[in-house]
Amino acid sequence: MRLISEWCGVFTTAARIGFREFTTFYTWRAWVFGWFLRLVAQVVFFGSIGLLVQSPERIRYMVIGNAAAVVCIEALAVVTSTVRERALGTLALQVASPTDYSLTYLGRGIYCLIVGIVSSTSVLFVAAAVFGLHLPFPDLLVTPALMLVTGASAYALGIAIGAVVMRFPSMQFLALNLAYLSLMTFCGVNVPVDYWPGPVSAIAQVLPLTHGLDALRMVLESGSPADVLSSVGQEIAVGGFWLLVGILLLKQAVTGERRRGTIELSA
Repeated sequence: MRLISEWCGVFTTAARIGFREFTTFYTWRAWVFGWFLRLVAQVVFFGSIGLLVQSPERIRYMVIGNAAAVVCIEALAVVTSTVRERALGTLALQVASPTDYSLTYLGRGIYCLIVGIVSSTSVLFVAAAVFGLHLPFPDLLVTPALMLVTGASAYALGIAIGAVVMRFPSMQFLALNLAYLSLMTFCGVNVPVDYWPGPVSAIAQVLPLTHGLDALRMVLESGSPADVLSSVGQEIAVGGFWLLVGILLLKQAVTGERRRGTIELSA
């Protein structure tokens, strides 16, 4: 119990530092009238394709899909947070500390996930109001929970990607953009997963968002609770897989940096 308490303390402290860092980037006005409006515009843009083809079903499909993708976009920003640890010279200090540095990495970027849950849920409600979509009550109250599961899965993927690009900092934004665009393309955001060839659809089954988005669609269409729970369980399994991969890659990356003597104390 003492060890778990210490881990929680380290994680919480790292999370507080991350949130403090986030507030140096954004004021609430800059976030709401800058970043958040950009996300709303993105979802409304894709939803407008349904207007173009005069299909209410297509509007609903794309609004829900792109709103869910927002939490993945936000959560995957942890890629840059992970790389920034090395650029700021804090990597060596974390590795030298007696605490497992994986905890600090997981905690430092957790603000990406939490902000993403708020963003995606709010964007869904705003876009639904713009297009006059009906969101069933009280079913829609579980939306934040589904965004949490989906975003956590994407966050784990972001940790894995961040560990890979830690050695190649100039690639971080390319990796981030490729990651979230791949999820938006192949995981059922704008077209069903089975639209793609079999091998691509199979890969989508082990990517974040696919099953979480299925669960969200079923909830907002008053689907079977058993089917919803099945999809949520699959999304959790995908997230657990990527979390394990991310931690292993992170440890391998840091071990490699130590072996090469390239863990800098300053940028």
